Amino acid sequence: MNRAMTLADWSLLLLAALLLGSTFLFLNIAIKEISPLTSAALRTLIAAPICWGVMRAFGGRLPRTRRGWISLFWLGLLTGAIPFGAISWGQQHIASGMGGIMFGTMPILTVVLAPLFLDEETFTPRRLAGGVAGLAGIVLLIGPSVLANASDQVLGIAITFLAPLSHTLGAIYARRQTNLSPPAMATGQMIFGALILVPLAFAAEAPLSLNPSMGAIGAMLVAGVFCTAIAMSLYFVIVRRIGATRSSLVPLFFPVVAVVLGAVVLGERLPLEAFIGLALILAGALAVSSRAPVEPPVSTTLSPQAEK
Repeated sequence: MNRAMTLADWSLLLLAALLLGSTFLFLNIAIKEISPLTSAALRTLIAAPICWGVMRAFGGRLPRTRRGWISLFWLGLLTGAIPFGAISWGQQHIASGMGGIMFGTMPILTVVLAPLFLDEETFTPRRLAGGVAGLAGIVLLIGPSVLANASDQVLGIAITFLAPLSHTLGAIYARRQTNLSPPAMATGQMIFGALILVPLAFAAEAPLSLNPSMGAIGAMLVAGVFCTAIAMSLYFVIVRRIGATRSSLVPLFFPVVAVVLGAVVLGERLPLEAFIGLALILAGALAVSSRAPVEPPVSTTLSPQAEK
């Protein structure tokens, strides 16, 4: 994991950021007519068969051991059920920009937590500074005014924060599962995510009584297929290729995706602070993606003075 990131690594990371960053757009449309836990459950139900098809297309299969299924359960809980549920619920109670800021904490969380569980991940002040710079860039990009109403959104912020925290722990856990292929992890994630979220949706909401419009259904399908099934399959490939700390850069680019799409598609003009924010995010990403310093090997040969 302590190697320079290649062009292919950066391309996969940015593609995952594009797909996952679009989730908020489509969920904002869907949750106006589909309740939070139901929309989270639908994401997993839509994505599960697609992930299974991708897994089979690449010659993969689900594990046949108890240990393998236990690993998939934890992946489903940490990277599926908790994040999906927290995001869907939080979208109703906080500004969308605040959600982007919450996910911007992932590089900081990973820089601090990953070395506690993974031998190949090393804590460095440079990576921590990069995570802080990236978060500051997100705040500037989204607009500091979003923080002004933070005191009125405390519960929403707390629930939403469970998503990046759980996702960080899930990425660390996924990195340890060397016996599972990325497509198998994505498939298991969706299966157990559905097994957890569907009963919760029926217990807390009334999914069968909903009558969403075609627009909401279409948004839910896009969120399930592209922003969940394809995106999460790609995400686990990235975790396997570049490690937990560097893969935490994916959510750092979520607001960048939104801002760039707004500028390119809608012709929105960016203020000066947005460009400063973009520069901070880029600088932070480069710092977090940097290789940790390699400690020099300890020589086992006695020096001439010691030999005497």
